[in-house]
Amino acid sequence: MPGLFGSGSTTSATNVPDWIKDPSVRQIQRAEDMQKVGYMPWHGPDIAAFNPTQMAAMQQNIGAAEAFGLQQPGTLTAAQGMPEATTYADGTQGYSGMPMYEQAKAEWAASAPTDAERYNALFS
Repeated sequence: MPGLFGSGSTTSATNVPDWIKDPSVRQIQRAEDMQKVGYMPWHGPDIAAFNPTQMAAMQQNIGAAEAFGLQQPGTLTAAQGMPEATTYADGTQGYSGMPMYEQAKAEWAASAPTDAERYNALFS
């Protein structure tokens, strides 16, 4: 005796046209290729360095403070505490966070080598 909803079965198929299937296959392959590329941080300057005019103005401010007894002479310079700016190929001077990023990455790899290896394997 047949069940309440019948005993038959149906099969259906969908044919994806080539005009959409071929680009989709290429896009999936491209995505798989792209996932092998790791994080690509900016290697250039993140912030500009002070130019000579700015440095001179700051130094003159310090000189004025020294002249009026607000600063002990010779104990402060405008560039004091500043790292050396990097000069890039076009003459631009600036500072980059890349050295700190590289240092942090190396410290992480040293403290968690298995995790670093697993992470790096995602992009090979």
